[in-house]
Amino acid sequence: MKVFLELLVMKMLVGSNAINIGVVTFGDGATTAFPLNQYTTTGEVITAISNLAQGSTAYSRTQRSVDKAITYTLWNFFTESNGDRSDAQNYYVVLTTGGSYGSKVTEIGTALQYNSMIDIFVLGANVPTADDADYQGAVSSGRYMKATDFTVHQCDNTVFTTITQCPPAAPPPVTVDCKLDMVFIVENYNLRYTKRFVIELMRQIPVSSDGVRVGFVLYDSGASTIFGLTQYTTSAAVIAAIEAIPETSSSYHYVYKGLTHARDNVFTAAGGDRADANNYYIFIVGPFYSATAAIARDVRSSGNNYIFAVHVGDSYHTEYQESVDSCGDYTKYTNVDSYENLLTVRERVIGNITSCRAITELTQDCKIDIAFIIDDTNTVNASKFQEMKTFLVSLVTKMVIGDNAIKVGVVTYGDGADIAFTLKQYSTVDQLITAIGNIAQGSTAYSRNRRSVDKAILHTLWYFFTKTNGDRADARNFYVVVTYGGSYQFKDAAYWEALHYNFLMDLFILGAGVPPSYDSDFEGAVSEGRYIKTTDFIGLSCNSEVVISNITQCHTEEAPTIAPPSCKLDIVFIIENYKMHYTKRFITELLEEVPVSSDGIRVGLVTYDSTASKKFGLSDYSTSETTIGGIEGVTEITRSDHLVYQGLIEARDNVFTSGGGDREDANNYYFFIVGPFDSNTAPIARDIRSSGNNYIFAVHVGGTYQTEYQECVDSCGNYTRYTDVDEYDDLLTIRQQIVANITSCEEIKDITQDCKIDLAFIIDDTDTISASKFQEMKTFLISLVTKIVVGDNAVRIGVVTYGDDATTVFPLKQYSTASDVKTAINGITQGNAAYGRDRRLVDKALLYTLWNFFTKENGEREDAKNFYVVLTYGGSYGMQVSDYGAAIQYNSMVELFILGANVSSSFDSDFEGAVTEGRYMSASNFIELQCNSKGLVSNITECPTEDPVPPATPNCKLDILFMLEASGSSAGAKFMYLKSFFANLARQISVSSDTVRIGVITYDYKGYRQFDLQTHTTSDDVSKAIMKIPEGSIQKNLLDKALLYARTTYFTDANGDRADAANYYVFSVDGIRAGSAIQGTVINANWPDQVFAVDINSTYAPEYKEAAGDNSRYFFASSYEDLSSIEAAVLSAISKCPSPQITTTTGVSLRNKDVAAPCLNSLIYMYPKDLTANTGGSRGMMYLMTDYVFIITTCSRITSWEFSYSRSGWIDFMVWRPTGNNYKLVAFNTIYVEGVNSTVYTVVEYERIAVLENDVIGWRSLADNDGGNIITNGDCLDECAIGYQAYSAQTLQRGDEFDWKTSGTIINTTAYAIKACLEDNTIISFTNTNQSAEIPDHLPPGSFVMMLEVGGADYAENVTYTVMQHPSSPSSAAYFVVDEIAQVTVAKKMHRATIVKDYLLLVEAKDACNTSATVTLSIESQNMPPEILDLPNSMSVAEETGGETVLYSTVVEDPSGDEVCCLLETVLPSSTNFNVTGNSTAGSSRGIFSILTTSNPAFSYKDINSYMVKLCCDDSADKTTGILLVNVKKPAKAAGYEPPNWFMLSVAMSCVPVFLMGFCACVVLIHTMFVVG
Repeated sequence: MKVFLELLVMKMLVGSNAINIGVVTFGDGATTAFPLNQYTTTGEVITAISNLAQGSTAYSRTQRSVDKAITYTLWNFFTESNGDRSDAQNYYVVLTTGGSYGSKVTEIGTALQYNSMIDIFVLGANVPTADDADYQGAVSSGRYMKATDFTVHQCDNTVFTTITQCPPAAPPPVTVDCKLDMVFIVENYNLRYTKRFVIELMRQIPVSSDGVRVGFVLYDSGASTIFGLTQYTTSAAVIAAIEAIPETSSSYHYVYKGLTHARDNVFTAAGGDRADANNYYIFIVGPFYSATAAIARDVRSSGNNYIFAVHVGDSYHTEYQESVDSCGDYTKYTNVDSYENLLTVRERVIGNITSCRAITELTQDCKIDIAFIIDDTNTVNASKFQEMKTFLVSLVTKMVIGDNAIKVGVVTYGDGADIAFTLKQYSTVDQLITAIGNIAQGSTAYSRNRRSVDKAILHTLWYFFTKTNGDRADARNFYVVVTYGGSYQFKDAAYWEALHYNFLMDLFILGAGVPPSYDSDFEGAVSEGRYIKTTDFIGLSCNSEVVISNITQCHTEEAPTIAPPSCKLDIVFIIENYKMHYTKRFITELLEEVPVSSDGIRVGLVTYDSTASKKFGLSDYSTSETTIGGIEGVTEITRSDHLVYQGLIEARDNVFTSGGGDREDANNYYFFIVGPFDSNTAPIARDIRSSGNNYIFAVHVGGTYQTEYQECVDSCGNYTRYTDVDEYDDLLTIRQQIVANITSCEEIKDITQDCKIDLAFIIDDTDTISASKFQEMKTFLISLVTKIVVGDNAVRIGVVTYGDDATTVFPLKQYSTASDVKTAINGITQGNAAYGRDRRLVDKALLYTLWNFFTKENGEREDAKNFYVVLTYGGSYGMQVSDYGAAIQYNSMVELFILGANVSSSFDSDFEGAVTEGRYMSASNFIELQCNSKGLVSNITECPTEDPVPPATPNCKLDILFMLEASGSSAGAKFMYLKSFFANLARQISVSSDTVRIGVITYDYKGYRQFDLQTHTTSDDVSKAIMKIPEGSIQKNLLDKALLYARTTYFTDANGDRADAANYYVFSVDGIRAGSAIQGTVINANWPDQVFAVDINSTYAPEYKEAAGDNSRYFFASSYEDLSSIEAAVLSAISKCPSPQITTTTGVSLRNKDVAAPCLNSLIYMYPKDLTANTGGSRGMMYLMTDYVFIITTCSRITSWEFSYSRSGWIDFMVWRPTGNNYKLVAFNTIYVEGVNSTVYTVVEYERIAVLENDVIGWRSLADNDGGNIITNGDCLDECAIGYQAYSAQTLQRGDEFDWKTSGTIINTTAYAIKACLEDNTIISFTNTNQSAEIPDHLPPGSFVMMLEVGGADYAENVTYTVMQHPSSPSSAAYFVVDEIAQVTVAKKMHRATIVKDYLLLVEAKDACNTSATVTLSIESQNMPPEILDLPNSMSVAEETGGETVLYSTVVEDPSGDEVCCLLETVLPSSTNFNVTGNSTAGSSRGIFSILTTSNPAFSYKDINSYMVKLCCDDSADKTTGILLVNVKKPAKAAGYEPPNWFMLSVAMSCVPVFLMGFCACVVLIHTMFVVG
């Protein structure tokens, strides 16, 4: 190895400007053989290597620790004293003959190579392969070279070229773009490592006098400056100074001593500290404790001071992390596990300490007055209070303080508040810091046991922000609350929202340790982002930048510009001499938004108590600012009297005067503020309001006497000018509302009327109205009339009174001025004898007004609309107003209004239904209605918005007859609709004697002339005459008779019929009447006479269409109320001149035959010309009609068959359904007929065949004589319908398909007299929408559950049933199914009832017409008890039956699948002879159980000859008892016994020894007891 080194050195150029060489030897440690600066020539180095001896005592040689050798070389060899040059690369060339112990070379090698000035080479000889990875990981690629021994390395020139290769250029120093003053604060411990670490840092940090400056402090139990910031101006000089520091060691590691020393002795002007440079404190400490947090926070409190920590070891992390930052930003904290690894964090530390922190120059572009409102409750201890003050100081240091910037004051609070110092007290940051620091806890101005933030804010509002305390008018007021918890009974957030309405106010809440339950309180009090919460005040300090940004933010938007009102206002504020601090401040807040000027709004002020005095008049101040000054100048006094009326009188008599500045063209606003005190204000208030320009506004504090002050502002319940607050300190919550109120303009409009209206007041005169109420009603009418323009070209007014009938008090034409009308109304007396007063019949009053009041004689005008205005003091008897009112209003010239007082809600619907929306108005009394008089007058005098449509003017003569059905079915409100319909038609046709004439008849069982064609010669006269036609009551509507009457009797010369005018018959009908078509055909045949049909849901459309003769003259309305929908069409039709046209019909009806009943909704039919004709037909022939006229077009059902027959026999009426090329037989109806006739066969309800769209009809018949066709047939009347005939199978059944086209013969030259009559398909429904069933839970799939109760399934109709999920039980639907006959069955095995017992599902039934119904099924499964399958009724046992004998075994099974167990329940009579055992296994639902005897049974027929044994089997839910009757057998009688001969002999012989033994015993006894000696 030494030879190898010598050969290498021989090839090197050794010298101060080339290569310096030193040698380190190692084992388990290392030592320097000779340093870099010991030898300066190649020869000297070779000699020194040659002289190297093995076995240094500096280390153990038992282990090879290459990692320790490299570490030693780093810290101890490459030093300036050993000749290390700052401008030379350090090459570590390791020679090793094996692997390194612990394999740690990679770790140390990788760490060292972070330094670009270091390179490592490993030359290995005979190194095991297992150690290669450790060496390779420690060096760069190609720098680990391995051979079997060093002789091999000698032959490899690669070694020399590699370790003598010049390195790439050293990296340039880090660029620092700002001024930095940094002090390294290093512990006096392990300096060998820390010095070297700092030196390595300084190699890349450019030190200069105007860029980066560096100082050095050494600490242990104290601290000292090694050099200051200005001592060295280059990196090399700093490195040299650090190298020169002696390496001592101490056991103290007080970092805070170093920080304090650096702050007080280095970071000073004398120490070279610059004001425009960031101050970086960089301390290095090992795994030792030091109380650094307090001094660190103090150091960091200045915006330009930053602390960086390099911490060695794994203990006290939190302490040193919080030294660099208290807010969790630990990027300036770096940790390594050992001093040896310091260089691994070199790049990170360099990046940290050379980064620039911006130095923000403080500016303030607006004025802000800030009140810090700080928590002084008992929960804040001394240390927390100090932290809070420190937090405030940190905020103040970041503010620009001054008269044109920010002013700061402080308020402390607990259950109340106190001012610590005001806004004007301190004018610099330093003064404020000192003042904040001097704030002491525990003010006596309030209790400290509660935290009342709301009281603190209010105190600040009312007492802190005042001019005397330095509040500036052009500065915003910022309330900054600092709290250590929630607020006791915090005020509603709405209060604080009210504060925000003031543009100059803003509220911030900074919370420390606030429980979450209080967050909503605080969040609701502030704008978004203005509630900031942390766990403590230190946390708030962490958010100081956000806080500062918020509380010093200038608002870019300007204060809202207050537009002056569009009118002149004279306002007098009338305030009580009580709580004036609040009321004055409230008014000044109002005036900040009320623009005062001499020509716009003027303001005066009055104060009152038992008397009142003017403080200033309306012309004393002309700006808001001077007015505010005048208010603030009013002396605050307190009195116990609160007589508001004195203030109102003072304002009226001494302020609202010309001398007081009052203007005639301005509204006068009296604005008073009063507390919860009584004052008799009503009389004077009403007196003041009597003038149209005077208005009163009230602000009332407290919850008492509300009614009094509400009635001061208005007697009618309009309390918008009345405002109530709970307390005086709540006044500001209504600020915006009051500003809006007192700046609104009240205008007086001139009354005009642009149209003519004839108005009838229809007033209630029943017994329920007292004299006072009747007077109130008249007063109400007078108040209305006051606002109405009365005159011949405006509104005419008359009055009708009513009870159970009505009468006219005065007609429309009687009075022509409003004054006369009011006098007449006032003179109306109660109790007219024209009607009874015990009932209120509004409907009769309306009819009276229609028929008797609105007449020409009473002054009704043709060009004026009729307005009915009903006044009622309750509901109408019979509740028919809705029907009649709506019908009357159908007349376009009528408007109806109902004004109700004291109407029960049960009558509301009757009145609401009578009028159009908004024209029924109800109140509790007439006074309340009077309060709405302005709106009512607007309604009842409203002119039409649409221009009138000119009437239709035909250019021909027309005699038009309106034929009104006046039967019982059209009576009542229906007849009113009908009359209004025809009246409207008449009004829209230009009627005159020369052009169009109109007459009217009504009909029931005959026709009645109401007026003829020449009675009325104007449209209006005709219309009004129609409205007066009385209704009928007879339940007949013989339209054919009416048409005949009109044709033969009405249209005559005497009735005004003209020969040169077309006669138009316009009839209405709402029922069925055959024969109308005959009369219509006759009339229409006499052109130009024409019939027009108005069909009101008659259900007999074909007849009336035929009567009209043309579909264009047929009109259908679904109801009387629906007549308006066809009005325009009818008007268009009947106002046209007739034009010649050919009228055709699509067929001929059976009207001339003996038809039992009409076929109303039928398929179109084509009859033969001659109904008596009959061409017969073959036996067994059936017929199918496929022509479009026979195709069914809608889902329905066949209600009857209308047909003619020519002979007796059987007929099957069929319905066929197309299926591909075939037709399927749906169903058929069978009838037997006799003779020759035409008839209607009405099918019984349950056989009415359900038909679908595209179904067709057919038939087959069997004549009695020859089996042929029975249906009448013959030549076609017009075109023939197409169909087929074919031979029928004898066994034709429903559902059979037939190929008519292939098997049949086409029909196209013959007509058949048959048609099907249709009606609506019965709607499918469930008789009960909730159905239920109970079933065993063990039913197998397919088992019957229940039949659904379904209605509406027609004959042959396919109804499908679908099981659907119920929202409450979605899984139930899978267990059941419903088939086509509505039978519910089990779909799959159910759960045991003990698990799931309730099933809830929906079943939808859908019929052929796709109408559906849904039923809810509730199915309850029931657990079934066990079943004892084969236990007999009885059995017998013998007396001698032995123990544990099985008497009977039976199988027991639980159908629900539950585990079963059987026990002996009882034995009668009681006995212990029996027991029960079984062999069922756990969880089994089946088992075999045995009844057996006990171990010692005792059966005795004589004692007990029968036992009833009860076996109880239980499945834990239900029990089953089995009874077994056990009979004891009667024992047989025993026979006599005769022993054998030897038996007696043996007995005698056996007695001999017994006798001898007894004898001997007696001898011995006697001898013993009685013989002497």
